[in-house]
Amino acid sequence: MIAAGSRLLICLAMCCVAHSAEAQVEMRTVSVYGGLVSLEVPADWNEIPPDVLEFYSIRSAEASGGIVAETYQHGFRQGDPEADFAPPQILIQIRESGRVNHRDLRRLPSVEDMRANAGELAEQSGPFLEGLNPRQISYDPATHSLRISNALDLSFEGRVIVDSASFLTERGTFTVHCYALRQHYHKMAPVCDRVLSSVRIDETLRYRPRLADRLPRPTALAAYAIAAVLAAAILLVHLVRRRRRQT
Repeated sequence: MIAAGSRLLICLAMCCVAHSAEAQVEMRTVSVYGGLVSLEVPADWNEIPPDVLEFYSIRSAEASGGIVAETYQHGFRQGDPEADFAPPQILIQIRESGRVNHRDLRRLPSVEDMRANAGELAEQSGPFLEGLNPRQISYDPATHSLRISNALDLSFEGRVIVDSASFLTERGTFTVHCYALRQHYHKMAPVCDRVLSSVRIDETLRYRPRLADRLPRPTALAAYAIAAVLAAAILLVHLVRRRRRQT
């Protein structure tokens, strides 16, 4: 049996190792959204060209039969920026579809409800997606951001973890997806958290609660949260399938 003092030393050692691994990843600050948003990304990651991002958008719409029609305005990845989709990778979505009531985010669906809805849509995505399992969902009222972590079980690649953060803005939402393979997630998790936590929004765009937000109204947040997860999933599944066919 390990003494309490020994267990404490082991825990402290493990924490030091985790922080050391995170410290080894050099980060740089980038500006996106016309300079209105900044965030940190790994210093040696390359920005994905606009034509590749456009391909991702078109491919996700085609592959899902029009169920998903997401666009990606910015992206960063390790390795060749022109290559097909392959984790680790960051994708950014900017939606200017109108201001969202922040009170909607205080009535989040449970992880169980998310799984039930995600499972239904996963069945429509073909045999390459064996499982779509939301891991966590939370709302931070200080930053008006929705955090979702999701695990995708792919028939070829195995499990892929997608950590996402959606920030409310005065124009709509700003979303960052961070992808990592399960076998690399222990190393990538602190990096993804640092990326998502580093988002800074300019004062002209920053979300500001209003008195009108107190008025009750129907919410479509559950559908929005699930759609964000599934958009990331469908894109990944069909781009992986395309890459496998080419090889």
